Amino acid sequence: MFKALESLPIRVKLMATTIALLTFTVGLYGVMNVRDLRRVHDESRTEQQSIILQGVTADALNVTTALSSTATIFLANSAYADLKALAGQLRQGDERLVFVRVVDGDGKAVAAEGDAAGAQAGLSAQTERAQTRGAAKLEFFGKAGTGAEPTLIVATVPLQGPGGEAAGRVEAGWSVAQMLERNAAIAARVEERKNRSVVNALFVGGLIVLLGVVLSILQSLRISRPLRQLTDSVERIAHGELKERARISTNDEIGVLARNFNYMAERIGVLLTETKEKATLEKELEVARVIQESLLPPSRLIDKGYFQFQGYFKSASICGGDWWSFSDLVEDKLLVLIGDVTGHGVSSAMITAAAKSCCDTLRHVTEGELTCTFLLEELNKTIYEAANRKFVMTFFATIIDPRNRTLTFSNAGHNFPLLFRAHAQEGEPAVVPLVTRGNRLGDVMESRFLERTVPFEPGDVIVWYTDGLTEGMSKNGEEYGEKRMRRSITATLEKGPDAILERILRDAEAQFVNFARPEDDITLVVGKFTENRVSVSRTKPQPPPAPGA
Repeated sequence: MFKALESLPIRVKLMATTIALLTFTVGLYGVMNVRDLRRVHDESRTEQQSIILQGVTADALNVTTALSSTATIFLANSAYADLKALAGQLRQGDERLVFVRVVDGDGKAVAAEGDAAGAQAGLSAQTERAQTRGAAKLEFFGKAGTGAEPTLIVATVPLQGPGGEAAGRVEAGWSVAQMLERNAAIAARVEERKNRSVVNALFVGGLIVLLGVVLSILQSLRISRPLRQLTDSVERIAHGELKERARISTNDEIGVLARNFNYMAERIGVLLTETKEKATLEKELEVARVIQESLLPPSRLIDKGYFQFQGYFKSASICGGDWWSFSDLVEDKLLVLIGDVTGHGVSSAMITAAAKSCCDTLRHVTEGELTCTFLLEELNKTIYEAANRKFVMTFFATIIDPRNRTLTFSNAGHNFPLLFRAHAQEGEPAVVPLVTRGNRLGDVMESRFLERTVPFEPGDVIVWYTDGLTEGMSKNGEEYGEKRMRRSITATLEKGPDAILERILRDAEAQFVNFARPEDDITLVVGKFTENRVSVSRTKPQPPPAPGA
């Protein structure tokens, strides 16, 4: 059925939609008006009945109380005839008073007017409405099982003798039926006016719907005609007639659509060429990404016996500006490097490739007898000449000496790596930032760099990272930060470097807005020193394993 509706002409859909909307709107408006009118009527009727009931109740209580005061005097003087005459006058003066009974202390009715039993015939007591006001008691009676308003109110007021003893009671029955009937007549007239209003609303609504139908048909035809012409032009272009143009000269939205369509037809050839060029560029970028990944060590745990470490890299785009590596040096030393080129993308990736090439060349030329300062000074010249100060690179070089158990390092404007002591001595901090300062690579041609050395012990953990990790933002605009990273490392300090790295990444992923697509490149390397020692060796260092090995 839905497929059949989709194949209908647009003019039919417009007409059907407009008619349905008009009918629904007018109908909904009419239903809401009728509902509000009925609600107001019902509330008014209920309120009026409540007012009537309250008025009769107050009159019954006041008159019966007054009559009890007079009846006490008449009973004391045995003036029963006068008491009966007074009751008759009260009944004649108020049509709502249907019966009056004066009962003495012995339970004998000494004066009675009206038929109490007849007034209560067919009625049942509504015990939930019964009231006691002082010494007076009010009882309500209505038709049994209907749940309607009471039609009879019986007020009972006790009589007291001169000494305060019980001397009888006065009972008076008050009818509410007549007043409720008058209220019902008024409600019937209101109902009649309400029905006339509904009829008038239906008539006006029908006229509005009819007028809307006529207007929707005319408007649908006016809109659909140029759309059909535009559709014909689209079909001809789809069949290869690229010189086809829409011939619609109106200034409304359809005219704007036709002009944009003509412009689109002119741009199709250009877009086809651009699409081809874009596909070629994407292929080249993919090749660049593969090449950059080949410059990085494998993303697995690397075991050097005395030192285990693992790295992680995530680019913010196809290619990134972060890079890290490691190499074996003479005397079983280990060189660990990490750097961050400003920005990210193909240009930054080319700078990291130049840095990688320079480091490998220096390592081979010196046959592994490198120092951190010499490496950074030569690398600074390479970056300066290659990037021409359009790009700079922060860099941190670390040489691990397992024989002397020392870390020697130099810094070129990079984040300070963190050394976590497994067994910190008294007065020694548990976390030691590897602090040394220097200009970024590529900033100044004649830059010189400082070198520092600190000891390490088995169980210590060292963490290298780039600012893409610590400066990652959460949804609340809060950075992940070095403090959170320190807490993650401390919580897993006794575990291996792979577990520590996984914990850091898991906590960062929970904090970042979108860890899968970070705003900046992320590089993280976690290493841990073990109890194993290396044997004394004077041989040349072996080349690092091939990426992915």
